[in-house]
Amino acid sequence: MIKSRKVWVGLGAAVLVGTGIGTEATAQPLTRGIEQAAPGDASARQDLVLRVAGSHAGHAAAGEGEGEGGGAELAPDLRLTRDLALISGHLAVGNELVEAGRWSEATVHFLHPAEELYGDIAGDLKSFGIPPFSAALKALAQTVKAKKKDAYEGALKTVRERLAAADAAVKAKTADWPGLTLEAVLEVLNTAGEEYEAAIENGKFKLVVEYQDSRGFVLQAEKMLAAVAPDLEKKNAEAYAALQHEIAELKKAWPSVTAPKKPVLDVSQVLGHIARAEIEIGKLM
Repeated sequence: MIKSRKVWVGLGAAVLVGTGIGTEATAQPLTRGIEQAAPGDASARQDLVLRVAGSHAGHAAAGEGEGEGGGAELAPDLRLTRDLALISGHLAVGNELVEAGRWSEATVHFLHPAEELYGDIAGDLKSFGIPPFSAALKALAQTVKAKKKDAYEGALKTVRERLAAADAAVKAKTADWPGLTLEAVLEVLNTAGEEYEAAIENGKFKLVVEYQDSRGFVLQAEKMLAAVAPDLEKKNAEAYAALQHEIAELKKAWPSVTAPKKPVLDVSQVLGHIARAEIEIGKLM
């Protein structure tokens, strides 16, 4: 799976260069991030440029806008696992906001799964024999809009149970669940990087929702890795430790659910950590 993904990403990079997608402002953070990921190694930097830039080109070609959803080029099990993770990421950051009493801010994060993601996974849910849960998502969003704490807790529990059951259904039909999880983690991290970049304008967070989205996605990626940790440590303990380190460093970009006045890490640093995480994920495949 990972090999075919890299081939597609390389083609995406060619499209990026050939069609002029992107701007100098976009290219500079990407390049700086790559140099941080592989200092002094021209060959490694070139490979990472192809993969990271290609990922951005692929998202643009797919018309993904903010980076969520899409992914027609992905295998169905990977696409579904990624999208279920993105939904969980929205719920994670939304729940943080609810717990902080910021119900109005939380509402958008509970609306996104139903409005931006669920339509893309409905067909895959059916293919994997997973019962639909759009009604549960909408009910959850309604409890947040109404600021009904008791109803919210029950609705959140229901959605989380449905997501866990969906993951279990995919796992049951997957020969290499740790490998699929790693690929999905990488997709989630790439999406987080895009959302983080979209949040920043002139060195400040202008789109706080995107900052929060990216935080939720990184937290979910960390949770996914922890769930398969024994398998990954058994396969390559050194690579897994290095991957954990990159995730820990990456998380510093989101010191809290509320955005700081200015970024703790700039876009190039965030993309650099994601690029280095991809190197370690490759060692674990």
